[in-house]
Amino acid sequence: MWTFFILEPGVFRQRLEAGMRSADSHVFFHPTLVRVWMDTYSPIRKLSSIPIEARSTSGNSALLPLVLWRRNWRQGFVNSIVPVGYSDYDYHDPLFSHSPSVEELKAFWSELSEFLRQFGADEIRLDGIRSDMVGDSEAWRRDEICPNIDISSFEDGEQLLASFSTKLRGDIRRQIRRLNEIGELHLVEYASGSEVPEEAWKAFMEFHSRKWPNAYKAPGFHRRLMECCSLDGPVHFSTLMAGDRHVAWHLGFEHNGVYYYYMPCGNPEFSKQSPVKVHLYYLMARAIAKGLKQFDHLRGDETYKEGWSDGSTFVNSLLIENPSVTYYAKKLIVYFKSLIIK
Repeated sequence: MWTFFILEPGVFRQRLEAGMRSADSHVFFHPTLVRVWMDTYSPIRKLSSIPIEARSTSGNSALLPLVLWRRNWRQGFVNSIVPVGYSDYDYHDPLFSHSPSVEELKAFWSELSEFLRQFGADEIRLDGIRSDMVGDSEAWRRDEICPNIDISSFEDGEQLLASFSTKLRGDIRRQIRRLNEIGELHLVEYASGSEVPEEAWKAFMEFHSRKWPNAYKAPGFHRRLMECCSLDGPVHFSTLMAGDRHVAWHLGFEHNGVYYYYMPCGNPEFSKQSPVKVHLYYLMARAIAKGLKQFDHLRGDETYKEGWSDGSTFVNSLLIENPSVTYYAKKLIVYFKSLIIK
């Protein structure tokens, strides 16, 4: 039902740009985000690009940027095929020219796995696939929930606020008043990376690293993203200011009527005023003012998301292992190394 092709990089980028016009496209395979990820990781990992286009007998087509990752001795020299964006981006759904049926999806994933065997990888790890793109298959593992909210019916931020619970609504208004006492509260957006003050960027990265000390940050990755920011996406960077004080920051994405809440951070000096929560409200109000249709909180079941969402999906993963003696030997190496490290 599906025929698969490996495209030249330039041709594949052109197809991705065209694929962004699809009603079902997501931001994480936007050519800008693909380029940033590849530019970051190619110098520090042994990656070979596998830019796939697929065409079905029914006239559908799909794009899926994958890489063959030849891991080092620390990972037992395991060779893995993974999506571009792997652990950094939330969604890895293929970009279909039109919504596929369940039968098309089942055939796509089955025939894709057969096609990928030619690369001789030890394993194929397909993750970040949302539930409506999996097809009816028990082979997939359900992973994290991804809450979201439909904002298309709200006329402004006040209507959004009125839809929240009494407790949340009261807390947001109280914290806005408290921050306004420090200085006039306002959202600052940046039309380009060159407009972002260096001190603001350094503070954002420093405080984010303090908050999540175990979160891996590939050298230069987030800066490359920030340097691509604009007022209309695909990358968006903003600061919540109280007068001339930076109280919160956010690095996110915008595409196809959806705002993606990706990397928030608050200034710990103002933690009692909940600046991250207030910043989130300002970002949602901005999205409504721009006429966006959805605000996506991305992966994770953090408690705060319950009050800010009215729907959700799940991401799913599929692991296809090469049943070879060599692969199982590599897995044993990884296992014994983990015991030593512990």
